[in-house]
Amino acid sequence: MNITNMTEAQAVAETKARSQRVKIALPEAMLKGNKRRQTHSKGLKGSGQDTEARAKLEATYNQLDGEWREWLEVARKYENRIPQQDQLDVRHDIIIRLATVRERSGEPIPIYKAYRVASYTVADYYRGKAKLSTGLDCKHCPTSKRRECVRHSLYSQCPKLRRTLSLNAEYVGANGDTYSILDTVADDTAIDLDQWLDAGTWLRGCPVRLVTIAVKLAKGESLDGKDRKYLWKYRKHTQKPLL
Repeated sequence: MNITNMTEAQAVAETKARSQRVKIALPEAMLKGNKRRQTHSKGLKGSGQDTEARAKLEATYNQLDGEWREWLEVARKYENRIPQQDQLDVRHDIIIRLATVRERSGEPIPIYKAYRVASYTVADYYRGKAKLSTGLDCKHCPTSKRRECVRHSLYSQCPKLRRTLSLNAEYVGANGDTYSILDTVADDTAIDLDQWLDAGTWLRGCPVRLVTIAVKLAKGESLDGKDRKYLWKYRKHTQKPLL
């Protein structure tokens, strides 16, 4: 059935049927392998238990034969281009993608075509990581556009780029004062804003010694130990934990 002439329900049904055919075609050895998805950054060689788990997984893969064995060897050649914690996941993805290509074409996959499929799988892995960190998803752009971006390094100008701001970045407020983004982050020991809102009321009840310390700070003078201790105690007294 031509997928372009399908209704949405027919396309979903065809996709499920195709997935089921691939699952049925999987060797029993792969279906019994208790492969787990690793989300930690520590490699499988970090402990004796992980090493034992890796050995069991490798033994499961080594039971493959025929075309599945050939696809396994192709995947092993390309998985080394991936961080260790994700290598087994990408290996499995390559094998499954090769099985899907084989099921669609109905013919054996030439070795160089298998390498090409594995290469695309590795590229998709890094595109996925880039999308998570920057929002860029170049695989949906035309090939000509992707070549242009590579040739002229236009990634920083992409409208889909997710900008990363530094907490030290500064901006000017409505009253002309300069603030940093870090100043806007909620603090569990933040000053009670209601108490500091009315500067006139606060100054009328402000201790004289605190005004003296403020004048020293405004002039750039260094505070002695007693002044620093007094200022610290006053700040601690006026702080209010956030709920």
